Amino acid sequence: MLRLALATISAVLAMSAATSARAEFPEKNIDFVIPFGTGGGFDRAVRLISPYLEKALPKKVEVIPKNVPGAGGRKGTAQVYRAKPDGYTIAIANVPGIALPGLTGEKIEYEIDKFTWVAKIGNSEYIAGVSAKGPHKSIDDLKKLGRPVKCTATGFGATAYAACQIVAKEMGFQVQMLGGYKGSAEYVLAVVRGDGDLTLAPVIVMKKFIQAGDIRGVFTTEEKSSVAGVPTIASLGFKTLTGLGVDRYALAPPGLPAPIGKVLSDSLVKAMSNPELAEKAAKTGEPFHPLGIEKAKAAADQSLALYLKYKVEISKR
Repeated sequence: MLRLALATISAVLAMSAATSARAEFPEKNIDFVIPFGTGGGFDRAVRLISPYLEKALPKKVEVIPKNVPGAGGRKGTAQVYRAKPDGYTIAIANVPGIALPGLTGEKIEYEIDKFTWVAKIGNSEYIAGVSAKGPHKSIDDLKKLGRPVKCTATGFGATAYAACQIVAKEMGFQVQMLGGYKGSAEYVLAVVRGDGDLTLAPVIVMKKFIQAGDIRGVFTTEEKSSVAGVPTIASLGFKTLTGLGVDRYALAPPGLPAPIGKVLSDSLVKAMSNPELAEKAAKTGEPFHPLGIEKAKAAADQSLALYLKYKVEISKR
């Protein structure tokens, strides 16, 4: 009886502490870390969300976007990993970007599984493209080159680099990676010029080149193609690669109390569901696809499993 009474008291105290933590949070401003420089997609997303997150939180505080660039995103990510788990430091991160350094043997100062996955923000699937002025119209055409297919990307360890290696392995062709480009627009232009044969880039990037008549889309990893005439990868017989792309998440340090995580998650989902913000995001071509804390980690694990499956290919230089 005594043990039962003590267990009941402990449970009540724990519930009371959780309720108190939820009721008090937030009491000060929240830093929303962007582990890259200004002007990119991550920076735009956080700066779009932040004012609406302020409105969605149960108490009036500021949400402050904070750029911490360096080491391909690893510096800012590690900073958040080491931060106090009190809800006042969160970050935007992407899958597979957060995992690729570890998969390719680089040193990282965080453990992915220990982060608190607060919410999913969105996802950007890929379109694979070839030069519209060239003779190739499909992957089958590229397979007939009699040499490795030249695929352009920013460089080893980049998300598009990994994606091209995965696609080559799954579709059964040899690939030669060409890197050294500063961004997605540059490596797509390399294919337009004829330096490379094939590239993969987010739909928002490739659409512009397709509409301009410079790139011919050979497939999209979207579940339903958003570009007329571009088939889905599933329709080509590779359903398991549907969704291949970059997923964005809001992360918090390990050990974040569940009640605080719930407040942050609910507030983020509420902010991203605001019709005004949703319209703004849609205009950028990067709409939000929010998932709360209950589903975010499972979604991330599913994406990470795909990249882990192809660890050997991803590690090839």
